[in-house]
Amino acid sequence: MSTATRTERMQRVLALLETKDSVHVSELADEFAVSEVTVRTDLAELARQGLVARVRGGVRGLQRGQSELAFDVRLHLQAPEKRAIAAAAAAMVGDGESVALDSSTTSYYLALELRKKREIVVVTNGLLNAVALADSPGVNVLVTGGMFRLPAMSVVGDPAGDVLRSTRIDKGFVGVRGISVDRGLMDLNPEEVQIKREMTAACEKVIAIFDSTKWHRSALLSFLPAARLDAIVTDVGASDDVIHAWRSRGVDVTTAEPGRRPRHPERLPGLRPVTDDASSARRNH
Repeated sequence: MSTATRTERMQRVLALLETKDSVHVSELADEFAVSEVTVRTDLAELARQGLVARVRGGVRGLQRGQSELAFDVRLHLQAPEKRAIAAAAAAMVGDGESVALDSSTTSYYLALELRKKREIVVVTNGLLNAVALADSPGVNVLVTGGMFRLPAMSVVGDPAGDVLRSTRIDKGFVGVRGISVDRGLMDLNPEEVQIKREMTAACEKVIAIFDSTKWHRSALLSFLPAARLDAIVTDVGASDDVIHAWRSRGVDVTTAEPGRRPRHPERLPGLRPVTDDASSARRNH
């Protein structure tokens, strides 16, 4: 990574702190192929911005263990991949459908894509999702109630669950912090996990949307078993082995690459990308 820019190096540090207690100057210097002086300068800037805490020989996340980075920081990690994933996921939503979005950063990019849809209802606990869709003439937005959480810019708690338990939604799109065949979809914060459970329970179909850095990661809590998952939309960094493992369990996997059309599996029952002809036929039905 000797050609990485300072911004790219700093984003990589933040990404590492999502799964590690701390990172050290020497290991970063080796990974980036730069001097330790350069690494210390990068870490000093991250600390100045209040994104990390300095420790002897390196930095740690602001919360020990698996830290939850602020939404605006996570939004810029793997941004091109997330935009490509969002575009592929939006192609699965037809006009007139109801959709649930969690408060993940990939869901935010999906919300931006959904602005182009007509006569859809979006249920979300992500406040920035609601803001992104607020002035879209073809989108009605239902925001779940509850307690405001700043790190995720989300609303969580029992009132949110009350709304979701009385709602039936066509498709739900959720981000993850970790995923495995054994534990299913995982996340860190108990309150976020609870609303993801409520949200996915209200959906006819559940689609996981996440970039390839989440493969093989683990997280504190599971919120959806693998058997309940209908589809995955990820980027081309996913290995053939992991794609095959999920497809063999009946989960459709679509891979998207920035600047290119997404690679859909041969069969997408109920999730096939919507064409203009299909949308017209549904409206005329």
